[in-house]
Amino acid sequence: MTRLRVEVDEQAIEANARRLVQVLGRSELWAVVKADGYGHGAGRCARAALRGGATRLGVATLDEGRELRTALGEAVPILVLGPLEQGRGGEAHGLELCLSTPGAGEQLLAEGFRGTVHVKADTGMGRWGLSLEDALDAGRALADGELPGLALGGLMSHLAVADAADPTFTALQAARFAELAAVFPECPRHLANTAGALRHPGTRFDAARCGIGLYGVAPDDGDATEDGLRAALRVTSDVVSLRTLAPGESSGYGRRLIAQQPTRVATVPVGYADGYPRALSGIADVLVRGRRHRVAATVSMDAFSFVADQDVAVGDEVVLVGAQGDERIRPEELARLAHTIGYEICCGFRPRAQRGVAR
Repeated sequence: MTRLRVEVDEQAIEANARRLVQVLGRSELWAVVKADGYGHGAGRCARAALRGGATRLGVATLDEGRELRTALGEAVPILVLGPLEQGRGGEAHGLELCLSTPGAGEQLLAEGFRGTVHVKADTGMGRWGLSLEDALDAGRALADGELPGLALGGLMSHLAVADAADPTFTALQAARFAELAAVFPECPRHLANTAGALRHPGTRFDAARCGIGLYGVAPDDGDATEDGLRAALRVTSDVVSLRTLAPGESSGYGRRLIAQQPTRVATVPVGYADGYPRALSGIADVLVRGRRHRVAATVSMDAFSFVADQDVAVGDEVVLVGAQGDERIRPEELARLAHTIGYEICCGFRPRAQRGVAR
């Protein structure tokens, strides 16, 4: 029995990269493949994005960067977007790093790092990033050779609410960034994420760091197909048992599903330990034989149940995310029901899933 299958359509990722390149025009696409490619597999997604026109890759951690560098070789720049743990600068050979805290450049040099760095300014995210004044000082120090061994690779910041309907704060961040960029030493300037690239042309600058759009998922509650993006993820399991509940009998924890009449119930060996959220209990659908079936009982750690038509059989494929026949369940749909975001749905499917490439 296969509990969970996660299939990734690499052609969709390549096509999404081409679409984002088209949207960006003269700005470069930098593909963000952190968190194992948002749950899709970092190596395969990176290769597909590069085939689609991406020119640089982004990850969150040093370990992610090292693993990707081993998988891909030296041909493509890889930028570690998060700060390094203290003492690990000497392990970052062949990667590009961000300077996002005061004294980070000196610390990296002391730890033995030599290479390219990007100065990260805080324009409103309020997380990592130097003040605008400190960022300018760091950029000038790099350009003037005051940190020998470190080369200036870019000026960056990060958008906080580019996926929101109100553009006011995003415009403010873009203005702050543009003001800094105007006096900053010459280098690539990158601010936009997927939402910025798609919704806010003024944030595109020289490059955009796109993640969720590569995987065909909308950065907001919308439908990514409206932006010309194709979903890459398909998550499936199988029906492993069937039973008929008599009136008054129930299925699952908390007796969420109590039969009012003879009710056929199918069990799927997937639960919240596999990344299928408990919050979907009683409200989400799965696809079987091209038709929607409600997840009527409580999602437990290792299983959930749905009310089954008479023709559903043991061994039938159950689609949790993806298409079957003319129906499709998108990550955005599950995210809305679970009161979360599509990013979390994609990243949530756990390592005990079998991973393969869609044919």
